[in-house]
Amino acid sequence: MSQEDRTWEEDTREPEEDQHEERQEHRHNRLFSALQVIAVILAMLLAVYNNALISSQEEQGQETQQLLVETEPLGPLAPCHEGGIRFNLGSDSNMNGVLDTTEVTSDTVLCHGLQGLSGPQGQPGLNGDNAFVQLLASQILPLGNNSCPSGGTIITTGLDVNGNSILEEEEITNSTLLCNGAIGANGTSGTSGVDGSSGYSALVDKVPAPTYLCRDGFVIQFGVDDGTGEGIAGNAIQEEDEVRDRLNFCFEPLRSERLTDVVNGVADSMTTGCDQGIWLPNAERFVFSANDGTVGCELFVSGGEMNTTNLLHDIHPNGDGLPGQYIGLNYLEHQKGDLIFFDATNGVDGRALWAYSTLNNSTWSLGLVEWEEPISWAEGLLFTLIDGETVWTNGTELLPWHHHPMWNLTVRQQIATSISPLTHLGQAWMHADENALWFSARDADDDVEAYRVTTLGTLSAWSVNPFGNLELTHPLSDGQSLLAIGMKGTAKQLLRLNDNGTSEWLSSIAPSMGDTNMGEGMGLHRIGDNLVYDAEVSTNEARVWTTNLANGITLQLSPELLSPGVQVGVAQADGRLLFDCITPSGGTEVCVTDATPMGTKVLHELTPGPLSTNIEAIMAVGNGWLLIAEGTINGTGVGTSLWTVEGEAIRHVYNPWPGASNSSQALTYGELVVGDTQAFFIAHDGSSGHEWHRWSHGELSDDWIVIDR
Repeated sequence: MSQEDRTWEEDTREPEEDQHEERQEHRHNRLFSALQVIAVILAMLLAVYNNALISSQEEQGQETQQLLVETEPLGPLAPCHEGGIRFNLGSDSNMNGVLDTTEVTSDTVLCHGLQGLSGPQGQPGLNGDNAFVQLLASQILPLGNNSCPSGGTIITTGLDVNGNSILEEEEITNSTLLCNGAIGANGTSGTSGVDGSSGYSALVDKVPAPTYLCRDGFVIQFGVDDGTGEGIAGNAIQEEDEVRDRLNFCFEPLRSERLTDVVNGVADSMTTGCDQGIWLPNAERFVFSANDGTVGCELFVSGGEMNTTNLLHDIHPNGDGLPGQYIGLNYLEHQKGDLIFFDATNGVDGRALWAYSTLNNSTWSLGLVEWEEPISWAEGLLFTLIDGETVWTNGTELLPWHHHPMWNLTVRQQIATSISPLTHLGQAWMHADENALWFSARDADDDVEAYRVTTLGTLSAWSVNPFGNLELTHPLSDGQSLLAIGMKGTAKQLLRLNDNGTSEWLSSIAPSMGDTNMGEGMGLHRIGDNLVYDAEVSTNEARVWTTNLANGITLQLSPELLSPGVQVGVAQADGRLLFDCITPSGGTEVCVTDATPMGTKVLHELTPGPLSTNIEAIMAVGNGWLLIAEGTINGTGVGTSLWTVEGEAIRHVYNPWPGASNSSQALTYGELVVGDTQAFFIAHDGSSGHEWHRWSHGELSDDWIVIDR
C-alpha cells in the first residue's frame, strides 16, 4: 500500500474512531442520567414511605396511651357520711400502667346511702349434730427414752368420738413432744452468803364472818407477825394491820334487805334534798341523811344491819340541817379513821362545809364554799370558795391549793410567783391525777388556756387557741399528758395536751351542721388504745364513736344505737362500757361496747318489744355491773329492781317490793351507792315507805365463796 493510501486510511479511521467514542460517551451519559432519575424516584419513594411510617408510628403511639379508671374507697367523712367511692379518670401518658396523680383529668364521688333498718329475723335453722368433746392428755417420758433422752412430756389431743371421755389411740389428732434439755455438769460451790435477819412468823386465823354480810360463815385471814401499821411484831397475835389476805366463806346467800326504817310505817324517811348516803369501809357503817319527823333532816348512821340506826348529829337544832343537799357526802380515807365532807346549815352561820370523823365521832364546820362537787387530789379534797379561790383540805383547815403541805416554803413561793399573772384559776375546768393538777386560767391577754402544776411545783402552759379561749370537758389522764374534748372552731373534737407543751387534735368529725356535741351523753373513756365517746354528725342523732390513739383512725361503731348514755351515763368494767341507748325498734335498752363494731350492740332487752326500758342507774362492780331498771321475767313485770350483768348474761337479783303489778319506785330519791361489800339504794317495799335497801355483791366482785347448803 502506498503512502498516500495509508494516510487516507488513517485519516478516514480517525473520524470513525472519534465518532464511536462519542457514541460510547453519549450512551454512558444517558445511563448515568437514567440512574439519577431512578435515584431521585427512589428517594421520593423512600421519603413517602418514611413519612407514612412516621405517621403510622404516631398513630400507634397515640393508640398505646390507654384510658385508665381508678377507684378509691372513702371513709365515713364529709361529703359521704356513710362512706362511698371516688372514681378517678385519665390517660396513661407515661404508659406505666398506673394512673398517676398528674394524669387524673376528672373524678366522680358516689356516696353510700344511709344503712337501712335490720330486716326481720329469719326462721331458726335445724338443730345441728352435737360436737365431739375435745380431749387432751399428757404423759411423762422417763430418762433414756428414744424420743427424749433427758426425759420430757408428750401431749396428745383429739376428739372423743365414742363418747367414753377417754382419748384413745385412734382418736388422737395431734401429738406434741416437750423434751427436757440435757443435764448439765455440776457447777462449783459458791461462797456462803451473809446470814439474813430473822424473819417473822406467818399467821393464819379463822374468824367468824361479819354478820351484816353473812349469818353462817367464816373468814380465813392470812398475815405476817411483822408489826405493820399499828400491829406489834413477834407477839404471835395477828392484828388487823398485819392481815395480808382473806378468804371468805358463806353457807347461805349473802344478806340483802331493807336497811332503815327511820319513820315507822309507810311514811317516807327520805325526800328530795334529804336523800344522801355513803358507806364507811373501815368503820363498817352506813351514814345517810334522813328525816325522822322529830329532829328534821339530819345525819343518821346504821351499823350495817336492820334496826341499828341512830342519830349521828343534829346539825340544826331548830330545823333541817339538810346535810349533803348540794355536794353530797364525800369520803376521804384517813390514816386515823374515815372522814366525810358535806354541806349543811346549823341555822346560824348559813350553809357551810362540814366534816365528820369516825376517829373521835366528831362533826365540825370548815367554812363557806361554792356548792360544787369536790375534786380528790393529794390526800385531800379541792373546793372552791365563794370568791372563786380554789382551796385544799384534809379535814383540818381550808388552805390555798398552792400552800399544800407537800411543798416547802420555797416551792410555794415559786408557784405563787408563776401563777400571779393568771386569774380565774380552775373556774372553767379542773382535773387532778397522781402526777399533777390541771386547770384553766385567764392569762394577761384575756385568753383562757390550759395549765398544769406537777407535784414538784413546776408550772406548764398550753396555747391551743392563740386568738381565743380553750374550752375543755371530760379530761382524761394519759401518763404525763391529758386527753380531753375541746372546741375546735365551731365543733367539739378530741384533743391531747402533750407533756412537752405541744398539743394535737385527734379527730375531725364533720357534722352536717352545727356542733358534734361530743361527749355529752357518754363522756370520754379509754379501752386500750381506743377512746370511746358519743358524737353527732346529724342533729340530735348522737352515736357511739371511737378514735384509735395508735393509728389515728376515727370511726362510728354502730349506726343503730342512738343517744348513748343520755339517760344514766356509762360505767366501765372488764374492758367494756355499759350504757343506756335508744334503738329504732326497741326504745331505750341496755347496751355495751368494747370499742369494736362487732362488740357494740344491745346487750339485753329488759322490756321485750317496742316499749322502752326505764333505766335508773348503772354502776361497775369488779368485772361486772349493777343495774337498777324496770324489766320482765318470763313475761311478768318485776317493777324497778336490781340486776347484775356478768359477761353477756343479765340476772335479776333483788326486788324490794315483789309481786305482780308492784314497783319499788327505786331511786325516786337518792343515787345508787356502791361500797366495798354492798350496794345501797332508796326504794319502797309497800309497807315502810322510801327507805334505804342493801344488796351484798360479794359473789359478783368475787370476794366471797358462797356455798348454799
